[in-house]
Amino acid sequence: MQIQFWVPGIPATAGSKTAFPYKDKKTGKIRIAMAPANKRQKPWMADVKAFAVEAYKGDPVKGAVGLYIDFYLPRPKSHYGTGKKIDRLKDSAPGRPITTPDLTKLTRALEDALKGIIWRDDSQVVSQYIEKHYSNKPGAQVTIIA
Repeated sequence: MQIQFWVPGIPATAGSKTAFPYKDKKTGKIRIAMAPANKRQKPWMADVKAFAVEAYKGDPVKGAVGLYIDFYLPRPKSHYGTGKKIDRLKDSAPGRPITTPDLTKLTRALEDALKGIIWRDDSQVVSQYIEKHYSNKPGAQVTIIA
């Protein structure tokens, strides 16, 4: 079985957390809460879930799965010239994204979003082929083979 779908939008990462103290209203003690460091994580994961549900109507897969993802990221403005050359790529601009976001953290957000929809747990992913590219149309092309 093969499941394919496109998720439009700028891919977000998951994994890093931010800790902050708060006062427990019942006990008065100071506690530590954890929140995702990336504010775009939850909306991106919601988008991934929505497009996965649209592409796959069955129960979560029980066996091993292969995961193939192409992440498409927007180029920074600094990769382009100025003035008359504003729409031309500089010779020094890299062909592929070699800076943040980290490919592993991009994958983590997508894998976590698919839990309970495509698979029971991301530990079922036994093979992966993942790349990141630059594109004027950011998003992620996802293929799952079960």
